[in-house]
Formats: sequence, structure tokens, C-alpha cells
Amino acid sequence: MFTYTSRIIDEDTIADAAAECSKLFPRKVKDGSPSHLHLAFALPGILYPEKSPLQLDAAQMLQTFQVNTIGPLLLLKHFSPFLPRKSTILDNLNMDMGPLQRHATWATLSARVGSISDNTLGGWYSYRASKSAVNQVMKTFDNYLKTAAGENAIGISMHPGTVKTQFSKEFWGNVKEGKLFEPEYAAGKLVDVVCRLDVQSGRGRCWDWAGKEIPP
Repeated sequence: MFTYTSRIIDEDTIADAAAECSKLFPRKVKDGSPSHLHLAFALPGILYPEKSPLQLDAAQMLQTFQVNTIGPLLLLKHFSPFLPRKSTILDNLNMDMGPLQRHATWATLSARVGSISDNTLGGWYSYRASKSAVNQVMKTFDNYLKTAAGENAIGISMHPGTVKTQFSKEFWGNVKEGKLFEPEYAAGKLVDVVCRLDVQSGRGRCWDWAGKEIPP
């Protein structure tokens, strides 16, 4: 088992965190300059590398979907209200966004193996399925944002490549030269992609670390 997270499926913990953020960053303040969430990365992940159907375990599969799919959904439930609405006038916020786009972005961690059309090797049944589900979640959420936020916010899923962490340690030897990324490099590449995405052509899709779309 390889995991980055342990409490992402505890909704009370997520709700408490959102409540604390509401206190620290109130959306309605006296001077008329509301705060909102401009960039969010939801990064929970767990992997049981099943190679054969005989290795499938019901408890492990349930945990995989709880962490990889339901966890991001719970984050959306409690933190998406912090995103700007269609009525939010972003030009009045006087923000120095640096290289970031004017619109807000919610990005959830996916994986290339979540692509059904790109699946030529098989294996990793529950992980692949949970990441395919994440891509569907983010497409559905972005459709919601089209109505709720218009061009003020978008939702996407992202593939960071193979990152040199404990999560992927068992597979380092199978990675092509130059394709095993340090965490800082991978994070920087994901931010670079977000900074380049256009509202209309970028929203609702899955993007890799190089800015290339991963097909469903």
C-alpha cells in the first residue's frame, strides 16, 4: 500500500478545517473587499497495485475509492463555497496575482492511468478506476461552476508525472530516464500549467505536467 493521506475520508475533519478558514478569510468584510479561494490543489492518493483479478481485496478497493474519489468530493463539498461566484467582480479585488490567471482554479490530482483510451497495460484495477472517477467528478464539478461561477472559476484534474516520493518508490526503477521528478519540480510544473490554461479551452479536462491533455 502506498498512501499520502489518512484523514481525507473523515468529513468532520474537513468540515472543521473549512469552518476555520471561514473565520480566517471571511467572504464578507466591512471594507467591501471579499476574499475568495483562487487556487486549490486537492492531492489525496492511495494505491494498491493489483496485477491480477485474484489480488483484488474488497476492503482495499473500498479504501482506494474512499481516498482517491470520495475524499476529493468531500473537499469540494466543504471548500467549493470559497470559490468566486458569477456575481463576484474580480476586477474590484485589486489582487496582485503574479503569473496566475484572473479566474480561480480548482485542481484535483488524477493520473494518466485513469484514462480509459490510454489503458494498454492493464493492472492496478481499483487505482485506475478511482482516477477515472476523479476525472468524471471534475468534469461534473466544472459543469456546475459554469452555472455558479461563469468564467470566474474552473475545475480540472491533473497528472503530475511520476514523482520521487514514498508513494512511487517501488516503481522508480521502471521509470524512463528524466521522467522521475522531484516533488518541487512536479509542483512547479503543475502551477505552470494552471497559469497557462484558458477558461474556455482548459476547463473540465485532465492535464498532465507538460500541459498536454490526457484523453478520457
